[in-house]
Amino acid sequence: MKKSYRALTSTALVSSMVLLAACGSNNASEGSEAAKPKIKFMHMYDKNATPPSHQADLIENFKKANPDVTFDEEVQSHDNYETKIKTLSAANELPDLFLVKPSMVATFVENGLLLPLDDQLNKDAAWKDGFIEGSLDPYIVDGKTYGVQMSGGPTHVIYYNKELVANAGFAEFPKTWTEFETLIKKLVEQKITPIALGNKGKWVANSSYMSTLGDRFTGTEWFNSLVANEGAKFTDPEFVQALGALQNLVKIGAFNKDMNSIDNNQQRTSYYNGKAAMFIEGSWAANAVESSAPKDIVEKTGLAVFPAIEGAKGAQNSVSGGGGWAYAVNAKVDPAKLDDIQKLIKSLTDSSAAKLILEYGDIPSSKVENIESIELSPMSKQLVQLLETTKYTPIYDTRMSPGLTESMNTTLQELMIGKYTPEQAAEAMQKEYDKEMKK
Repeated sequence: MKKSYRALTSTALVSSMVLLAACGSNNASEGSEAAKPKIKFMHMYDKNATPPSHQADLIENFKKANPDVTFDEEVQSHDNYETKIKTLSAANELPDLFLVKPSMVATFVENGLLLPLDDQLNKDAAWKDGFIEGSLDPYIVDGKTYGVQMSGGPTHVIYYNKELVANAGFAEFPKTWTEFETLIKKLVEQKITPIALGNKGKWVANSSYMSTLGDRFTGTEWFNSLVANEGAKFTDPEFVQALGALQNLVKIGAFNKDMNSIDNNQQRTSYYNGKAAMFIEGSWAANAVESSAPKDIVEKTGLAVFPAIEGAKGAQNSVSGGGGWAYAVNAKVDPAKLDDIQKLIKSLTDSSAAKLILEYGDIPSSKVENIESIELSPMSKQLVQLLETTKYTPIYDTRMSPGLTESMNTTLQELMIGKYTPEQAAEAMQKEYDKEMKK
């Protein structure tokens, strides 16, 4: 599928370049007295949408502060955006400024469609250095940065009931994997479901568990090598160990038995009812807990990430996250527009923008100074403080192809019900990977 998409893109590129060359000739002969050319900008942030969007607000703020900068703006719905941008890329008709997500970047770069943004970032050290470590990594290809993300929190956060954990003998959340497994066994003895899991949609185990657990065992270089087809394999011992750790959680009774029959909303309900001591999702669930859980549960909720795994080779304070939509620039953009485009992207992503993003309950990609001066809910503050001690690592299902992600999701689901051993699950994933690499 990838090969055919690239072939289609290449064909369309040749055709479009001929047309553009003809159009360019006409424009040159006409000349132009215009002070500033319009910036063609496509995004998905409708200023009239409900609920409102921090990016829509920031875009309107930029327009008011910079009336000399004009736009040819196209706002797509979230559901339509990805299809539209891929269609435009195939026809080499991308706007000047648009949004990409990590899974698009490598192919777009391979086809010469994206402008490296390192020069723009390097012009403003405060902006460049203000990003949370690792938040721009999903948009880096061969050492060059092709996207600037505005927000995107972790896909892994453990929401835990401090009272139930204390009753199991832990005054604070476990610091090691061995202690974590001990906590789970204690909760089982007390007939409390240790971790409510709703993996009916298949993505929870991959996005909110395996992306973080796998990196703890393999290190991030392993995943980067895997997606670049540079030698890493699902069957490598460290990744098999990660699969074994996940399966062992099932064996010691960590999850509810209907984990593959209920969804993530239902897993939260079990936690809200006090029947489960923990559930694991991304930062997006924080707002749900505060708005939907009983007040006493909200007050008892603490936040954590997987504890350190003894002997594992990866960073032990890492958490999968940061891989959302990012602003990107057309490789063929008129250089006369670049200063204004840089100013616009900065205004949507820097530490000032981050304050507004936080106030909307989202997790910004830039650091926020004087966070105590911002009105945040107690859980949002907990989340920000938690992230100050962690580093983002790749979210598997945002970096891998849709086909490989679906195969991995299904295999993990079946691993957790004992259909596969860790070795067999790794072989199944590798088989799908090899098949895709041959296309």
